[in-house]
Amino acid sequence: MSGIKSPNIHSLVFVVDLELDKKYWDQWAPINFSAQYDNKKISQKLKHEMLTDFEYDVDIWSNNGLGEYLWQHILKGEVKLRPDRLYQYGEKIIRKVKYRFKGGNRLNVAFLPDTTEHIVLVLNARDNRTAATAKDWLDGLADLEFIQNAGLVLIGDEMCDNTWLLPYLNSKNRTSLKFIYLVYDSPLVNNVNVFQFPLGVATYRNFPLPAFPDIVVPAYRKYVCNFMGTVYANSSREKLVEILSHIQEKAGRQLCYIKTRQDWKSHETPQSLSDYVSVLKSSDLTLCPVGLNSESYRIYEALSVGSLPVVEDRVVTDSCAETPFRLLKVHKAPVIYIKDWSELAVILEKELQISEDSRRARRADIVSWYERFRQTLSDQFTQTVSSKFFDMK
Repeated sequence: MSGIKSPNIHSLVFVVDLELDKKYWDQWAPINFSAQYDNKKISQKLKHEMLTDFEYDVDIWSNNGLGEYLWQHILKGEVKLRPDRLYQYGEKIIRKVKYRFKGGNRLNVAFLPDTTEHIVLVLNARDNRTAATAKDWLDGLADLEFIQNAGLVLIGDEMCDNTWLLPYLNSKNRTSLKFIYLVYDSPLVNNVNVFQFPLGVATYRNFPLPAFPDIVVPAYRKYVCNFMGTVYANSSREKLVEILSHIQEKAGRQLCYIKTRQDWKSHETPQSLSDYVSVLKSSDLTLCPVGLNSESYRIYEALSVGSLPVVEDRVVTDSCAETPFRLLKVHKAPVIYIKDWSELAVILEKELQISEDSRRARRADIVSWYERFRQTLSDQFTQTVSSKFFDMK
């Protein structure tokens, strides 16, 4: 995948004087949304043809939140909920292909109608339990004689142990996977038939869609930074909270919003979700320590609202690729990478020296970058489907 390139924004870019920032975050700038979306010289007739003319049907079936991220955030498809609430569904035509989405945790590959010929499954294999379910789906797919092409988008193992996928990718079976999009920095990624996909935002917690191009980027944000998350014993998160508390005590005022918990929770209440999103939108920086894997939802959630992620650039396990955050680095994401949270004091000191005008401009630039990132992923995914399934160039 090629990186996203944009012109410099001269004096408005905030870069910590670290080699990682010079290497990975250099040239990015705002997108002209009105030019991109409102000023295309396309006749109404051509628009109608684009929406109605298609040659192939591809079904996307998902039993987890990553499917919603792919469909709504990346492909920008709309969804409706069945009256019986069994699943969400939607349709969208992109490049001569009609995509039909179904998403719900009660779906099963055994329910696929015999009119289905081309299918992309979006599954979860983060741990042994979910991996067993994913294998059941893939094994069940092999029994369906009407399937001609199959692809997979997968939340991989957090320790990057995904070798169980290889028989499904390389087998002589008629329904052998034509491609895999894999979350996390797996060594299996080769950009030929295995591609990397972002973890994205926590749609299963109802994290909202970005409001492009009308997102409000306020002139002032209450907090310099924030950290909201689970603090595991003997983790770098403990060190982060300790350092941050010391910095605020020394400053004699609240610079950053801190809210921690000892146990991970899979779901938010409407109020806790609202509070979380509000704090992200009220913070110039969002601190992103590693967890069980280097990648976390909060990186993409911060980017979506114009809060600059400060990311702990460290591999958690030797079974993952040597370079973490490959996808973000390839696309020159507006991210500050640090190796140790002891660097945080210098980052916050420099942040306090930036003018409000510069902060406001940076927020808009981050939002613009994230919009282009999503569009690039959409283009790559649909091109992969077209070429691997239908040999369309």
